[in-house]
Amino acid sequence: MKLIPKICIIGSTGKLGTSLLSFCNKKNINIFSITGYKNKKKLKLQRDRFDIKNSFLLSSKIENENFKKFLKTHKIDIIYFLDYGYESILYAEIFLKNNKNSILAIANKEMIIAGGSLLVDKIYVSKNNLIPLDSEHFSIFNLNIKNENIKKIFITASGGPFYFKKNINLNKVSKKKVLSHPKWKMGINNSIDSSNFINKILEIYELSIIYKINLSKIDFLVSSEAYVHSVIINNDNIININCFNNDMLITLIKPLEKFYSNLYKVNQNIFLDSDKLKIEKFNDKRFKIYKYLSYLKKLSHSEQISFMILNNIAQKKYLNSKIEYNNIIDFIMYNLKKSKNNSDFISFNDTINFIYSLKKYYDV
Repeated sequence: MKLIPKICIIGSTGKLGTSLLSFCNKKNINIFSITGYKNKKKLKLQRDRFDIKNSFLLSSKIENENFKKFLKTHKIDIIYFLDYGYESILYAEIFLKNNKNSILAIANKEMIIAGGSLLVDKIYVSKNNLIPLDSEHFSIFNLNIKNENIKKIFITASGGPFYFKKNINLNKVSKKKVLSHPKWKMGINNSIDSSNFINKILEIYELSIIYKINLSKIDFLVSSEAYVHSVIINNDNIININCFNNDMLITLIKPLEKFYSNLYKVNQNIFLDSDKLKIEKFNDKRFKIYKYLSYLKKLSHSEQISFMILNNIAQKKYLNSKIEYNNIIDFIMYNLKKSKNNSDFISFNDTINFIYSLKKYYDV
């Protein structure tokens, strides 16, 4: 008898969650539980359309507590973290105490950066498995890389709306242009991060945490086609160029392959298109992140968290017209250097309290 997995999707109302639900529905894959945050109407529509028995609106204190109780009392085979925000490390902690041989499929970079090595170690010590869903980290998932065996790892950036338009003055760009990615639709926060390359810094931290690679060995390149996702230079001088179609379904269905086969077919000849493989060094000094790259790769874990939270604060200030677009990096770096912190966290509550204190200081 074929095992039918119990699947939980945290963040089902977002773009990734919506895509995954639609895909599972077409493949007759049942979803056990879903969560949204504020979009009550869409969550209800998903629950009714896909006949999902368990749904939770996490912005409601009552439903949030009910979801935590749900995690404590149900065995779940695959849990997707497709949401946004560091608080999900608390859901992960509950999950890890009550499950073994399960899969945590994580696309939530704030959660990974906040959780750090503590989160990754807890996943494996509890005999569970992690599948990172960001394309860059996913692209090296099967390679069993080790810090001592590699010289360098590059992840790639698409360039966002401005990199390949060298005549644009970043002091004069409109919000509309900042939020208009040339290749795909993103949420507002991800769009801003993609436009100024902060997303690559956060993804470098993620990669270091997930695979236990020294930050000094990680950098990024620019690939406009977003087909090459990472490049690894090994100590034996073999270079791995890791690429796949820029389709998040490829990463989203990976956890399902433990239980289902033949879910997705790819164009196996696409790599023959040499334009897809074009990569270049990031060397555009218009972007203020450029001069801080070396500094940012020396940050401690708590400083990485501070960088992430200060970025979130800067985004809000920019969207509320309190700072200019090209001053986002200035705001982050000024406050990061002013409030250097090397705290060690022995629990997720320590991490959450640290973030709360930081946000309280900036009155967010």
